[in-house]
Amino acid sequence: MDNQTPKYINPLTDFGFKYIFGRHADKEFIISFLNALQTGPKPITGVTFIDKEKKGESKDDRALIYDLHCELEDHSKIIVEMQNRYQTHFDDRAIYYLSADIYAQGEKGEGWGYELTPVYGVFLMNFEWKNVREQHIREDVCLYNMQTKEVFSDKMRMTFLKIPMMEKDAEECETILEKWLYIFKNMEKMEAIPQTFTKDPVFRRLGEKAKYAALTDKEKKAYRESLKVYRDNYAIAETERTLGRAEGRAEGRAEGRAEGRAEGRAEGRAEGIENVALNLIRMNLDDNMIMSATGLPAERIQSLRSQQ
Repeated sequence: MDNQTPKYINPLTDFGFKYIFGRHADKEFIISFLNALQTGPKPITGVTFIDKEKKGESKDDRALIYDLHCELEDHSKIIVEMQNRYQTHFDDRAIYYLSADIYAQGEKGEGWGYELTPVYGVFLMNFEWKNVREQHIREDVCLYNMQTKEVFSDKMRMTFLKIPMMEKDAEECETILEKWLYIFKNMEKMEAIPQTFTKDPVFRRLGEKAKYAALTDKEKKAYRESLKVYRDNYAIAETERTLGRAEGRAEGRAEGRAEGRAEGRAEGRAEGIENVALNLIRMNLDDNMIMSATGLPAERIQSLRSQQ
């Protein structure tokens, strides 16, 4: 990495997320975060990490979504996921994976009476959730009785946290949860852990643990690879959003002129695609990545690159 290397690692990367929250020796960080959510009736004092590979996930999914499986002292399970890009029906996906963990508790034979251990899901969403619930930074979902409006069962519960909606400055963060969300969104850009945070020993230790300079050479290599995947996926997501806006503009220009509709869409889309390609060139992505993201031929990308 160059002289602009941030002081701290990015916790939104696969390496950064698991380095901070997924190590037995540093369980205080995941415990602090989970307690900040107040998901249970009493504070969490210990967790055990469970190695678990989800069946059916593609390589692309694993690059965008990574998780930790934890077991608490009472044997309840918590799945903590970081999701870096919108996925169609991702809320259904959350239900599916929690249900799979519940189903896996079933025991063969006649001795099992269907007694279940609770499974909780915590989903950190590093993207905009385009629905009517968007005004809330936190969404809590459970099984409840529609008539009485009371909780029907606490065996499955989900919490969704929308990182882009965390707009408070460090000095405005009051709760531990707000401080963790601020860390997620801003850590890579920080020169130091905010002084108002370091009154809590957990954040003081985080400031030492998450320094890039504290990584071994092997860890730095793994982090650089993870950071590249994160940035490439971010660039592709930005491309998709820009292309969507360009397509909308093209359709708007052509509206009301049936004979010129196709030409207007093509012109607007081509202009939008080339603008996206120029942005990706400025981000120093290679030609193959830009070709994959935009569909432009190599010759046109090289021509655009020569204009910079």
